[in-house]
Amino acid sequence: DRKSSDNEPYLREVRGRFASIIGAQADDVAITKNVTEGLNAVASGLRWSAGDNVVLCAALEHPNNTYAWLALRERGVELRTIEPLDDAIDAAAMAEAIDRRTRVVAVSSVTFTPGFRTDLAEIGRESRRAGAMFVVDGVQSTGVLELNVETALVDALATSTSKGLLGVPGLGFLYVRRSWAEQLTPASIGRYSVVRSGHQSEIESFDYRLLGDARRFEAGNYNWIGLAAAHASMGELLDIGVANIEEHAVRLARSLATGLRERGFMVSQPPRESLRSHLVTVGKLGSGSAYSTDDPKLNRFAAALEAGNVNFSVRRGLLRFGFHCYNDASDVAKVLAVADGVG
Repeated sequence: DRKSSDNEPYLREVRGRFASIIGAQADDVAITKNVTEGLNAVASGLRWSAGDNVVLCAALEHPNNTYAWLALRERGVELRTIEPLDDAIDAAAMAEAIDRRTRVVAVSSVTFTPGFRTDLAEIGRESRRAGAMFVVDGVQSTGVLELNVETALVDALATSTSKGLLGVPGLGFLYVRRSWAEQLTPASIGRYSVVRSGHQSEIESFDYRLLGDARRFEAGNYNWIGLAAAHASMGELLDIGVANIEEHAVRLARSLATGLRERGFMVSQPPRESLRSHLVTVGKLGSGSAYSTDDPKLNRFAAALEAGNVNFSVRRGLLRFGFHCYNDASDVAKVLAVADGVG
């Protein structure tokens, strides 16, 4: 009769590998399905009162880092939306919008369009000063760019393994700072959420106690295939070093951005070089959809890229390219060669 603890060393190792990537402790990481589940775990776990508010830059957030907070309006929670500055999250304006009724400040570490970094530390400092929870959607950066939850003063971070962590869909991680985890009540609990001494199939007491860390958000059984993939991929990422990956990926992104700009394409330019990421976006933000742009030349470029088997995406009218450790200069050259053929 195997005990549930038989799997704990492996689960702890997986949590530990992700924790090492973001500068956290293993027990402050919960295994989830995706970013959305992680964000909603936080949103539903807080105790809200009418008149509380959430601060975010909705214009640059992925929909799932907006819906989770929009749903709170029926509880009387105000959504304070801050306008972008030069197509980037305005950290100063976010900080200025925080007041004594702010419960959460929500941002992306890197916006999914146009792909600029966010100055997390500035927002984190003001959130900490005001006693607000600083919640970060880290899916566009984890595994590619360095992010330390301690130096950035992040209180919660949700991500998926299907992007920079090089895993598969259906698995994610939620980091929650211990002091905040103790204040959150999970909307869903199960055998893995509670303190237990025996086999997980047995209910030990009706007077259960939730685990005192992020693992209280682990309710049901695990995606073992996803865990196996993430265990392997994160091991390789740690062996290479995220700092090395960042330097490599950002260098390639800068090279592609320069090349496309020299060829007359409108390339999104971060307001400061420190906000540049591994993503390159081309076109005018909001000029189109997730299917095409309003620019005929960009649509021809997109069609040529597809014909050339170049991986890219279209988001809010922008063509988006991303780089990681497995890319090299030949990938930049291939995109630029396609661009040369677009009239």
